[in-house]
Amino acid sequence: MAVIALVSAKSDGVTTSACAMALQSTRPVLLAELDMAGGSLRHRLLKDIRRGQEPLTGHIGLHKLPQADLQRTSPDQDLTPQVSHHLWPMDDSEFRVALPGLTDPRQAASLTTVWPTLVNVLQLTDQQLRWDVIVDGGRMVLEGGRLHPVLTPAAVLHQADVVLLVVRTTEEAQNLAYPMVRALQTELETHASGSRALGLLLLGDEYNAAEVSRGLEVPVLGQLPWDEAAAAYLQRGGRMPRGVSRSRLMRAARDVMGPLRQHADRRQLHRQMRVHAASPAVARIMQQIQQGVPRG
Repeated sequence: MAVIALVSAKSDGVTTSACAMALQSTRPVLLAELDMAGGSLRHRLLKDIRRGQEPLTGHIGLHKLPQADLQRTSPDQDLTPQVSHHLWPMDDSEFRVALPGLTDPRQAASLTTVWPTLVNVLQLTDQQLRWDVIVDGGRMVLEGGRLHPVLTPAAVLHQADVVLLVVRTTEEAQNLAYPMVRALQTELETHASGSRALGLLLLGDEYNAAEVSRGLEVPVLGQLPWDEAAAAYLQRGGRMPRGVSRSRLMRAARDVMGPLRQHADRRQLHRQMRVHAASPAVARIMQQIQQGVPRG
């Protein structure tokens, strides 16, 4: 499975892409709406979906996790059950759920103490439950060339298997994306598992993937068509119109998940190998190999 984070330089369809990928995943999936500018799922795709007879209200979502954290009777008390309470079904199945986002951007500052637990929950959902985890990271905000520690979900991006910069294939969008690519590469190389976690998710077909990859100097890991009819449903919610599930966008979203999982699996293996190589025992073995192992 995989932890896949989607972000943008300028609001280029991150939420729409994340929703399409989550709804079309052939595996169980958790969609975490971690856009620090505020979430939109509760007012759109999730607005008419009930959990049993319960409607989605402002008492559910990411913004309530700091309060749950404060209500723990001891620092050792597990916060995971409180996180699961704030997961909401995305459809009538039991295998697609979402964590609705903030209701007010000012709530972002309160998440500082919650990030370690939330990161752990997302990783366990991936590694133990074997679910796909898709993160809607929203628009990136930089401070001094780095990801802003409050206005971005930096803690989650640092631990993601794949970070996808969502970019339209227009010339303007590519120009805006270029400095963000550089910033994300530096961020992931310095504070995460390496810049190879970064890739592009293209929207549209004004330029082909090879041209965009060459121009932005980062690999294209997926491409979705610019499909306004299907996107309108994902942005509006309600009853799914006939044909949307077979639309170009939804079919492409289903197809893109397989290669992304494979890329994430390779990234996870690479990260494990790096950890092992960093251990004292392996370091001694590497030193012996470098010096030449004595023959018996």
